[in-house]
This record gives sequence, C-alpha cells and structure tokens, in this order.
Amino acid sequence: MRLSLKVLFVLLVHQTLFSQVPIGQWRVHLPYATGLNVEIAGNKVYCLSSGGLFLYSLDDNSTKSLTKIDGLSDVVINTIKYIPEKNTLVIGYENGNIDLIQDNVIYNIADIYRKPITGSKSINNISLINGVTYLSCGFGIVVLDVERHEIKDTYYIGPGGVYMDVSDICADDTFLYAATSAGIYKAYKDDPNLVNFANWSKILNIRNNSKKFSRLAFFDSHLFAVYDDNANKDTLYINNGSSWTCFDTSLKVINNLIISQNKLIVVEDYYLKTYEPVSYNSNTYSSFSSSVYSKPRDAEFSSDGTFWIADNNLGLVWLKSGSWTYEFTHPNGPAKINSISIGIGGGQAWVVPGGRNSSWGNFWNPGEVYRFKDQNWSTIASGQISELGLMPDICEVAVNPNNTSQVFLGSYGGGVMELNNGNFVARYNENNSSLQNIIPNAPYIRVGGMTIDNSQNLWVTVCGDVSNANVTDLINVRQSNGHWKGFSVKEDMGAGLVGKIIAAKNGIKWVILVKGRGLYAFNENGTIDDVNDDQKKYVSIIDENGDVISNEVFSIAEDNEGLIWVGTNKGVVFYYNPENVFDNPLFYAQQIKIPNENPGQANYLLEAETVTAIAVDGANRKWFGTESGGVFLMSPDGTKELLHFTKENSPLLSNTIVAITIDPNSGEVFIATDKGLISYRSTATAGQESFHEVYAFPNPVKPGYDGLIAIRGLITDAHVKITDIAGNLVYSTNAEGGQAIWDGKNFSGEKVQTGVYMVFCTNDDGSKKYITKILFIN
Repeated sequence: MRLSLKVLFVLLVHQTLFSQVPIGQWRVHLPYATGLNVEIAGNKVYCLSSGGLFLYSLDDNSTKSLTKIDGLSDVVINTIKYIPEKNTLVIGYENGNIDLIQDNVIYNIADIYRKPITGSKSINNISLINGVTYLSCGFGIVVLDVERHEIKDTYYIGPGGVYMDVSDICADDTFLYAATSAGIYKAYKDDPNLVNFANWSKILNIRNNSKKFSRLAFFDSHLFAVYDDNANKDTLYINNGSSWTCFDTSLKVINNLIISQNKLIVVEDYYLKTYEPVSYNSNTYSSFSSSVYSKPRDAEFSSDGTFWIADNNLGLVWLKSGSWTYEFTHPNGPAKINSISIGIGGGQAWVVPGGRNSSWGNFWNPGEVYRFKDQNWSTIASGQISELGLMPDICEVAVNPNNTSQVFLGSYGGGVMELNNGNFVARYNENNSSLQNIIPNAPYIRVGGMTIDNSQNLWVTVCGDVSNANVTDLINVRQSNGHWKGFSVKEDMGAGLVGKIIAAKNGIKWVILVKGRGLYAFNENGTIDDVNDDQKKYVSIIDENGDVISNEVFSIAEDNEGLIWVGTNKGVVFYYNPENVFDNPLFYAQQIKIPNENPGQANYLLEAETVTAIAVDGANRKWFGTESGGVFLMSPDGTKELLHFTKENSPLLSNTIVAITIDPNSGEVFIATDKGLISYRSTATAGQESFHEVYAFPNPVKPGYDGLIAIRGLITDAHVKITDIAGNLVYSTNAEGGQAIWDGKNFSGEKVQTGVYMVFCTNDDGSKKYITKILFIN
C-alpha cells in the first residue's frame, strides 16, 4: 500500500497545536521528550520517542511529528533505520508492521503483521550490512528488500528451526552474527542456504553463552557483544580473534552499541562513551541539561561532527563540533503515554496517568498531572508541587464546572489534592477530611471515583478491601464550604471495591461497584448533615423479567435528558426513569434493540462489547468507548450508529479505550487509549439558553477550502437558514447542540459562489433570533 505524504516534507513548520482544529479532523497528544532512536537523513534528523516519531529539519530548524494522521500505518514503533543508498527510512513496529518512507511517500509492508505467528512479532532492530537490510525480530531474522517493498527471506535460527527472539545483527568479513535471548548465533554470510537452521551455530566460548545478548558491533576488526544481565551488571565483551574478554569494566547498564563515523558509541543509562579505533581512547558525554537528568538511548555522529542523541528525558539532543553547549528539541505533548482520566473546563484539559492493575492493586506510578492550556501541554509533578510525591497512581480528576480554576486529583493511595490555577491548595487525608485509610494509622487512602455536583460539592468514593473492615465511609463529600463528611454505607453497599461516581441532576449519586457487583444509588436529599432522610439502594442490573443482564459495570453517564446510561461487559443499558430507583422494587434497565442483517432479527446495543467509557455531547449523542472495538457514536436514543472509529479505519491509536471526555464548548472529543491520547473535533457543542458570541469559522472561506463550516454559540438545536445577499435560500439545517454545520454547498450539491451569505438563526418559536454573515472567496 502507498500513501502520499502530500505537503509533509514541503511545509515543515514548527510543531504547534492549532487553536481551531477543523471539524472532522484528529490530533494526537503523545509524549515526544522520551527519545529512543536517532537517524540522520541528509537535511533531516529523525527521532523516535516512546510516543512516536518526529523529525527535525536542518533547513529551517523546525520540528514535526509523524503519526497515523500523516499516513503512518500504525502506532507503537520499536525502531527506525535510514538507508542512505535508497533514501529510505525503515520503520519497524511492535506488532511486526513495517513502513518505508521514500521520496515523501509511505509504503506499508504488512506481511509479518498479518502472518499467524505464535509469540512476538516485534521488530527489535534494523541493520544495514553490505547493502542488505536485516530485521531482528521476536521470532527470527527477516531480510527486507527495500527497493521492491517486500520480504525477501526469513530465517528461523533456533534449534530445530524454532522461533528465537533476535535483538541485533552484525557481520564481519566471514560471518553473520545474531544476538538472541539464548546466546549469540553465527552463520557464513555468503551461505546461499541461510534459511536452513542447521547452518546456524551458537558461539560457545563466551561466558553466559546461553543467556540473553542484546547488542553486537564489528568495530576496528573486532567483534563486540553486550551481555544483558537485567540487573545493572551488563558486560561489554570484545573478541580478540580467539577468546572473549571484558572491554570496559566501568560499564554497568548498556542500552545501545553503535558504530558511527569510525567511532564506537556505548550508551549507558545516564551517559555515553565514544571510543577511537586502535587506541580505544574514550570520551564521556553527560549532563545535557542543567535541570533534567540525561538518559541517552541512542546516538549518531553526522559528517560535520555534530553529535546527535536520542534522550529519554529531553527528546532530540545535539552537540555541534567544537561546542560544549547542548541543544535539544521535541514536539509538545504530555510527559507519558498513560492516561486514565480526563477533566475538561475553562478551555483546558487535565489528564492523569495513574493506574490500577486487574486486581485493583497499585502500579505505583509517580504523582503527576498533565495540563493542556493554550494549545500546549505542561507537566505538574513533585518538582513543582512536593506533595505530589505522596500521591501515587493519580487515577481521577474532577474540574469544578462553575469555577474551572478549581481542580481535584484523586490518588489510589494518597487521598485527594486540590489545585487552583495549577497551584497547590491542600491535600486531603485522614488528618483533615473524612477520608479513611484502608489500614489503620497508615497513610494509604484509595480513591475510586470523584465527581462535582450542581452545588459545587465534591463527592469521593474510597476503596476498602474484601471486608471493608477499616473503611466504613465508602462515600465522602467535600462541601463547597470546605467541610468534609463521610457516609457509612458499608452494610448497604456490601464488601468489596467501589469505583466511579456520578452526580445526576436530580441529586442521586450513582456508584459503580467493581468486580461484578452492579451499582449503588445514594441521595442525601440536599441535607448533607442530616442522615435521617438519606436514600440508598443496591442496584442489580436486571431486565423487566427480573433476570440479571450483567453486573460487570465499567462506565456510567447521565445524558442531557436525565437518563442514566451504563456500560457493561454485555453492551449498554439505560434507565429511563432513574428517579424511581428508591421506590420501585423491580427497578429494571432497558436494552436497545438494533436490527441486524437477518430480517426480523435484532441485537442488543453493543452486546458483544465491553463498554469502558461513555460520554454525552451537546447534541445528546452517545460516545461509547470499548475494550477492543474502538469508539462508537450513536444517535441520542442509541438506535442509530453515526460513526465507528477503529485503529483500522481512522487515526485512532488503539481499539482499547480507557476514557472519553468532551469539551462542551469546542466539541473536541478527547479519547484516552492504552496507546496514548488522541482527540477528534466533533460537529456538536453544548447549546446555550440564548445566542452567545455567535460566529462562523473559517470565515472568510478562502479558495481551495473543502472542509466543513461551523456556526457556533447557538441556542440548543437552533434552526438555521442560509441565504445569499439577495435573500435566496441556499441551505437550511438544525444545530447539533450549540453548533450548526454547513459544507458550503447549495441544495443541488454545488459549491456556492463568491459573495456574502447571511445566516439566520432562531429557536423553535422564533422568539429568539440571531443573524451573522459568512464571506466566500472562490
């Protein structure tokens, strides 16, 4: 497959995030400071990070990320290699996919990706040896024909021809060598039958000859090999022709071994060492920045002597020949791929990267929060707020909709933190709140969920253990006046873990009971301090016959009409009359039937999917994120599929969705996946009670523009009519929430002519009106 990069290499402008993402367009939010590989390609330098690939142009000193939006076929890149003779960048992915970038065109080679291989298909490394491109893979060695865009050969070199994890390949004048998880193998490089495993043999005269070797290099007529101990005791061996000896005893953690411009480069955890041939005199490079630790992962010298480094904290680093001042760059993005919860308000997005394992135990990720403000990402960590060091695994974030400068962070182990405009206000624990430790007198408070109600009260669920012996107040509230109160609901809620909580408009709080225990409904009836009128009930998710649909609940949301939507491992259910939860003994959920291809038959909405995320947009449409099926956009009543995004048909980073949150003002849908964060500019925004700051964009519509035109700031579901300056009607539509969309064409499907067009907007009864204009220049 081939895909043109269009103006990707022609318009290399500095990487910025546009303030107005076009409707129907995507943008990725990935970390680029975590450099892994660097490749010099003429007047461009490619740098691979944990978040993806970017390039730096030497012509204009610009930086540009390259993603699926730009035409790459996949997301998780393991390694890159530039082939100068073919002017080709080879991109190797974790899942075996391969992309070639040649002359501004992307070619995809998906043979390995599609092949049914048991075990890893990962492309670990790419080597160019005597004009031949070798791929070190999780199952063996692949020979790639870069010119013909095809796989030429595959070598399974393990005993009996079994798969073997190969991490690197090099060659001397006689042999081809492969570093594997079970030692170093060699074969005559000119052997015409390298596909025969019997022609590969293990090198036995080196220590640890049956253990993992990670890197190889042939330098100064000697073979070098890195023994990977995985315990800060790596060893770099050198072969003197008959035996192996340790080359440099000062090296302990060796991340890479490179030959560049007749120098041997050894990449340690926090520094690099370069060695000259013959003498093996060395230079050490470290401390690239005065404020951030250096963590080099790859390096290469260019012909002018510039030292280029991929650094895991700084992105792309370089040191010009004769200079001792390092420079560095990377596209803007959050610090890490992880994102488990997203809060939006005041034109800002807050993302937290904590986590819980499948047993609801800790990952112990450091306390951090990523802030997207003015179209740029910044990180708030313990270096800025020391108390974040006491907040491991921040899994929840809540933004006060009435005071968007107030943000709360919930930690799975460290309680709750309050920020104001990104500044520390307080950390709430057992000493200054009603939050309870899972272990008596131990600072370990596990937040399960957080939400803010219409009265600006923060509601927090706290996870106990199997018995909840020490956590009786599983629901807590921080009132708008700052006072805390806990609610002892242990007996009603039952033992076990509690998850997310939402506060419905009618005052009822809905709590997810994890591990197959359904839901819990709670209402303090507006009197937080009076527990006598509290209403509470365990809710099993049953149908009208009393049969359990599924109590494996993963997500919950209230829509614009007050209906409660619940995501389970068997699709979606909803409650049409949620206010009756406490009164109706047979409080049952409803399922939506979707006709299938068989006449007279239907399926329940997403019944084959585990629905992990639910968000409701300004037009009351439902966005459903799933565990393995991507994202579904459904009509307000859930009966019609409007969009279905997967990693196969869109730039979506993964089909595993963790969270979805929508910016009500812009309509931008932020989607957290297990591979990172991406957003999509939707057609719907939140509607207004009156016309407010109405405007159209783009305006003027310039020649060549073929995208959608949005009219924003409208009354909910406004009626919109568009006429030319003479009053002739050319288009009419209804707003989706607070935004109407026009493709710039008349009723006949023809693009309108140059001129001014009037936009007339009204509510249902015509009592509220607004007029704006759009200029077309064709």
